[in-house]
Amino acid sequence: MSTNPPAPVVPLVAGDESTLNHARHVNYWRRCLKTYLPDAYTSNDSNRMTLAFFVISALDLLGDLQKATTAEEREGYVQWIYHCQHPEGGFRAFPATNFGELRNDENKIWDPANVPATFFALLTLVLLGDNLERVKRRDCLEWLTKMQRPDGSFGETLGENGRVEGGDDTRFGYCGTGVRYILRGTVEGPVDDVPDINVDKLVNCIRMSEACLLLLLATGPSDK
Repeated sequence: MSTNPPAPVVPLVAGDESTLNHARHVNYWRRCLKTYLPDAYTSNDSNRMTLAFFVISALDLLGDLQKATTAEEREGYVQWIYHCQHPEGGFRAFPATNFGELRNDENKIWDPANVPATFFALLTLVLLGDNLERVKRRDCLEWLTKMQRPDGSFGETLGENGRVEGGDDTRFGYCGTGVRYILRGTVEGPVDDVPDINVDKLVNCIRMSEACLLLLLATGPSDK
């Protein structure tokens, strides 16, 4: 039996009755990482890369990632993420769409790279201590430019004939700029002969979304 004292219960805010039970949080996220996710997550299997980031980042924020995992386990997680790397740039949201040797021009439409998944894959690799040398940076940056619509917004995946699929809200723009920064840094102009995304149009798209939100807040809820 361990003789270590129990982890302290830390107040979230000074003078606030709410507390963070550090030990229970650690146990929960360790269970999610080492065994099975709660059954409520079953329907989100296609978002497995996102869930992986939530679990890994939670343990990292709690200061437990290194203690909860061995070097061999962390390398195994890294290998799984690279297994989800798309041959044409970016990362899949989960491995089930990987056709492997059966992939061809007809079925590859069902195996797209995913903007949020790519963002979370790169972040998780960084958290796990990977140097990103195995990331297909040029292919990923080239794919990223295709994910931006003419109005500056970003979608989620590429569909038939290069059509950008998915929502056009600012969440995808946030993920896109995260991928851009991780792979380009603050470099201006082309990188590996790949042009940058249209930053000005993206900024304008975000400003328009902000203006719409402020207008909605100012007018209040509809009476109808």
